[in-house]
Amino acid sequence: MFSRTTSRIALAAVPALIAAGALALPATAQATAIGPRQYFQGEVYSLASASSTAGVIYVSCPTGAAVGHPRAGQVVAVRQLFPPAATIGYTGNYGNQIAASLISSAGTDAIATLTAYDTPEPISTTITVPCSGTGTMTFTPVPNPDSSGHSSNVSVTFKQ
Repeated sequence: MFSRTTSRIALAAVPALIAAGALALPATAQATAIGPRQYFQGEVYSLASASSTAGVIYVSCPTGAAVGHPRAGQVVAVRQLFPPAATIGYTGNYGNQIAASLISSAGTDAIATLTAYDTPEPISTTITVPCSGTGTMTFTPVPNPDSSGHSSNVSVTFKQ
């Protein structure tokens, strides 16, 4: 008799334990796809900071050189924002990607095409950038055929 009662209680408890176990599992983070009519902010993550909207790009430069290459481990990303927020980009009526480009005295370089928020993409170590000074990382929504979207710009400082 005791074993039958114990078995029934144990069987009745199984679904509750399974449900509790499922709730205890860590949730996996999913990136949110970039889509039309969304606000965003570009970000530059350098070696020295967790995040920055006024980024620093660290550069490897030969002694006495005016230009060099970004060090490895630096990335760009976009974060979705919800108004009101200052100095933000907008994907417009059609934007489903954001193109990141670096503008500096050494020229303009395409860095990445971002398709999801909070998904970092590396800054190439093969592009040429100034060893010091400032530039702008521009995050531009694409496509933007009717000019309804606008960019988010991040000031960057180049440091050795």
